[in-house]
Amino acid sequence: MARPVKWSRDLHVIRERAVHSRTETWSRVDIERLFRVGRATAQTLMKAIGEVQAVGAAHFIDRPSLLSFLNAMIEAPSVDEALRTRILEAAPPPKPKTMRSSLPGDLRNAMMPNLPSNILLGPGRLEIMAETAEAMLESLIVLALIMQNDLDRFAAALEPPPDPRPVNDEDEDMRKLFDRLRADEQAREARCAQ
Repeated sequence: MARPVKWSRDLHVIRERAVHSRTETWSRVDIERLFRVGRATAQTLMKAIGEVQAVGAAHFIDRPSLLSFLNAMIEAPSVDEALRTRILEAAPPPKPKTMRSSLPGDLRNAMMPNLPSNILLGPGRLEIMAETAEAMLESLIVLALIMQNDLDRFAAALEPPPDPRPVNDEDEDMRKLFDRLRADEQAREARCAQ
């Protein structure tokens, strides 16, 4: 004989807390708190609720799925039986897809001069060109390593050059500097002409 579902007597209270909660996406920890259950029970509940979304290694369910589950449990003649059926019929939680990428050891210490030609940087612009998802991932990893190893030059490549200070001919020091430069230029031209 299976153990009775201990939270079944609190279904109306649980639904009210879920309805009035600001949480839109529920994690396993949120389910533990809502149902006042442990980790394993929360994982089983998430499977029974369905519509589990994998984000990295974590799993989440959305508010409409949770409320639909709670309403179905409230309307069921036997919560125990309805829960058992949902668990048996539930699809397994999605597993995140992984992409494997291996970089040569010399790229672990990559600096801005090692920036691959498929990565273009300019003031306010970053462009990465790749033929495949794996190539894109490798480029992103190289870029992250360059940022980690050579952040100052990376930032300088992305930041627009500072606006040059407007030259004001009225400024006495600047006028003298320009006069000296003009005189030097005229003297150079005179020597070249001889």
